Amino acid sequence: MAMVTISVPTPHPRPAPHQRLLLLASAAVVSALLAACSTSTGLHTERSSGLGVKPANNRSLTEQLERLAPTPGLRLPDPLQAVQDALDEEARTARPSDQQGIASWYGGKFHGRRTASGERFDRNDLTAAHRSYPFGTKLCVMSPRNGSTVVVRVNDRGPFAKQRIIDLSEAAAEALGMRQAGTRTVEVWKLEEDEDNCPVNVAAE
Repeated sequence: MAMVTISVPTPHPRPAPHQRLLLLASAAVVSALLAACSTSTGLHTERSSGLGVKPANNRSLTEQLERLAPTPGLRLPDPLQAVQDALDEEARTARPSDQQGIASWYGGKFHGRRTASGERFDRNDLTAAHRSYPFGTKLCVMSPRNGSTVVVRVNDRGPFAKQRIIDLSEAAAEALGMRQAGTRTVEVWKLEEDEDNCPVNVAAE
């Protein structure tokens, strides 16, 4: 009697639990990478001939760059020209002076004497004598020679010398840089009650 040999296929060994976990994790990573490559608009790159890498299908980024780019032929404002235009506008709207003429100053021997207003003269106060402005009037006085300005308060009468329009205290003359000169051509602005400083825009008539 002949013997019959039956071959039974050997089953493949089943992977260990830690190997199955490793395979599942690898499959998940590969799937995630494939999904990201198919949907990404900013990370996926491709090579272009001789130009290295460039964004592919990045429509949103392209649209943003196009919006930021200036319109062809558009002239951007010149900052220096804008400053010059502002200065020109300021000059056009400058406030003209109320008086122009020669200013003198007094101090020294008049210090402590009574002024026409009744108060005592103080050479160190910013005051002035004027022929017509009421006592207490505030005046802005400017020296066109050096651009210096000072605000004085009228508390006396004068000057009485011809061609002089205002007599300043010694401190006011010092502020204008005219103490050594004795006299100087000035411009005068009468300030309103709520004004404590010289006008921002000043110009001769």
